[in-house]
Amino acid sequence: MTKRALLIGIFTSVFVAIWPAYSSYIIRSSRMDYGHLSGAILIPFLLLLLVNSSLARRGRGLTASELILIALMGMVSALTQGEWLVGYFLGVITAPSYFASAENNWGEILLTRIPPWSIVSDRSVTEGFYEGLPTGTAFPWAAWLTPLLWWGAFFLCFFVASLCVVTVFRKQWMENERLPFPIAAGLLELTGEQGEQGTLRDLIRNRLFKIGFGVVFAIFIWDPISWSSELIPAFEPQVDRQIFLARGFPFLRFSPNAMTIAFAYFTETDVLFSIWVFHLITVLEVGLLNRFGLEMGSPDPWTSFHPSVGWQSFGSLIVFVLYGLWVARTHLTDVVRKAFKDADDVDDSDELLSYRTAVYLFILCSIFSGLFLWRLGLSAKPLIAFWATTVILYLGLARIIVETGMVFLRTPLTGQAFTWHLLGISGISGMNATALGLAYTFMADAKTMGITTLAHVPRLALAMDKHKRRAVTSAVSFAFVLGLISVCTFTIYEGNYGVGSYNFGSVSFNGSGDGGVGVWRLTASRILANDLKVGWSRILFLGIGVLTTVGLYGIRYRFPNLGLHPIGLAISGSDVLRSGISSIFIVWVAKVLIFRFGGLNLYRKGKPMVMGILVGYLAAVTVGIIVDTIWFPGLGHKMHGW
Repeated sequence: MTKRALLIGIFTSVFVAIWPAYSSYIIRSSRMDYGHLSGAILIPFLLLLLVNSSLARRGRGLTASELILIALMGMVSALTQGEWLVGYFLGVITAPSYFASAENNWGEILLTRIPPWSIVSDRSVTEGFYEGLPTGTAFPWAAWLTPLLWWGAFFLCFFVASLCVVTVFRKQWMENERLPFPIAAGLLELTGEQGEQGTLRDLIRNRLFKIGFGVVFAIFIWDPISWSSELIPAFEPQVDRQIFLARGFPFLRFSPNAMTIAFAYFTETDVLFSIWVFHLITVLEVGLLNRFGLEMGSPDPWTSFHPSVGWQSFGSLIVFVLYGLWVARTHLTDVVRKAFKDADDVDDSDELLSYRTAVYLFILCSIFSGLFLWRLGLSAKPLIAFWATTVILYLGLARIIVETGMVFLRTPLTGQAFTWHLLGISGISGMNATALGLAYTFMADAKTMGITTLAHVPRLALAMDKHKRRAVTSAVSFAFVLGLISVCTFTIYEGNYGVGSYNFGSVSFNGSGDGGVGVWRLTASRILANDLKVGWSRILFLGIGVLTTVGLYGIRYRFPNLGLHPIGLAISGSDVLRSGISSIFIVWVAKVLIFRFGGLNLYRKGKPMVMGILVGYLAAVTVGIIVDTIWFPGLGHKMHGW
C-alpha cells in the first residue's frame, strides 16, 4: 500500500459517500445508490482512470495495485450512502417520534415499546431534522449521539462479520467452483492486474470500444440537451415499457439497462438462460393464481411482486445455500482445522485475513450482533428465525452476485417478512414487532448491507501485489467507517440546517410507504389488529420452492447440457429483476449468436464494446448531473435507474 494510493482512497471514500446524497437530496438529479456496484464509485473512478492515463504517459501513473485499492475503498464507502444504508437507517430511527400523532396512536403502540437509546425519541429534535432548525439554534448532540454510537457499533460489527464470511469463501468460490465474478472481471478490464498500468487507455484506442461508447453516449446525451429548450423534444432513452400478456397476469417489463448489459456479458450463458426462463415461468404462475382467485394477501415491503413466488424463491434459495455449503464442506473443514488447530497443510497466505482471525472475528461479531438484537427486544424464537433467514439471504445473494453479475437485484424476501408469517402474531409480541421494525435499518431495501459488494473485495485483492493484500482489510474497514460518518454528518446537517430532510425528495424521509414511515405504519397496524396468523399458504410455496430446486439439481446432475441452473428459480421472485430481465434476455441472445458463429475469439473481441457501452452510459449520466448542478439545482432530472 503506497501513501498516495491511501490518500486518494481516503478522499474517494468521503467523496463517493457525500456526492450521491448531494445529487439526490439537494440537486434532485440522478440517484447513485441503486446497484451492487454503485455509480457513486464508477463515475469518479472512471475520471481517475482518465487522469491516470495521462500521467502514465509521463511515467507517473498509478499502478494496477494502487488503482484496485482505491476502487475497493470507494466501493465499500459507497455502501453507506442513500438507500443502501444511511437513508433507511435515519428514516427508521426518526420516523416514530416525528410522525406520531393522536390519530395513529404511535405514542402508545410504538414509542412505549421501542428502546429509547435505539431511536431519536425527542419530537422537537426530529422536527428539526425533518423541517430544519431555527436560525442560531445549537445542534442537539445529546439526542443524536446515543443512537448513532450504538447503531454505528452494530453496523461495523456486521460489516466485519460479512468481510470474514467472504474471506472464508473466496477460495471455494474462485478456485474450487471457478465462479466468474463478472463485476470484478469488468473492473479489471479497466484497471488491469498487478504489474500492469491501467488498461482504460488501451480500451479507448479500440475501435469497438469507440463504437459502443459513441452510440450509447449519443443516445443518452440527447436528454441533457433537450432540457435547455422546450423546442427540443426529449428522447427519453431510459425505456420502460410494460408488456401485458393477459388479464390477471403480471406485465413483463422491457427496460434495457447499460450497466446490466455490460456486466451480464461476463456471465455464463446457461445462467442467463435460466434467469429469464424462470422469471417468465413465475409471471405465468402468478397469472394463473390470479385467474383462479387464489389470494394470499399482499407482499411485505421490499420483497417480491407476489407472495407466492417470493416464498417459493426463498425456498429455492435455502436449498441453493445449503447445497453450496455441502459442496464447500471439505474447504470449510480445512478452514476450521486451520482456525482451531493451525493445520500446516492448509494454506491461507492468499487471503485478506488468516482463517483463524476470520473465524474468531466472525464469532465475536455474531455474538455482539445477536445481543444487540436481543436488547432491541427480540426474544429467542423471533431472533433465531430472523437471524437464520438473514444469514441465508445475505450469503445466498452474495453467492448469486459473484456468479451472475446482476448489479441490480434484491432478495425475494426479508428476514422480517419470514419471521412475521412463520410465527404469526402469537409468536410476535409488540416488543418483538418493534424490534423487527428497527431491523429495517440494515435489512430494508433487501439488497443486503453490502456483503454482495464485499464478496468482490478478496477477488480483486488477488489482482494486487501479494505483499500488499493484507493491508486491504484495514483500508476497506477504514473506508466504511469514514463513509458512514461522512454521509451521516452530511444528511443530518442538511436536514437541520439546510432544506429539511422532508424536502429531500427521498422515500426515506417524505412520509412515503416505501420508507421509515411505511415500516412503522405496517408494524403499528399489525400490533393493533392482533390477528396475523401463521402464513401456511406462504409456507406451502416455500416447500414447493425447496422440492423444485432439489429436483432441478437432480436434473442438472443427470442432464448437464440442458442448461437449467437453479439460480434462476432462486431469484425469480425478486421484484427488481423485472426491470433487468429484458437486458438479461438481450445479452443471452447476443452471446448465443456470438458463440455460435464466432466462438471464444469473437466473445473476447466483444469485451471492449460492452465496456464502451458501460463507459458511454456513465459519461452521459455524469454530464446530466453536471448540467443539473449548474442550471437546474433542486429541479434535477433522473437519468439513472434500475
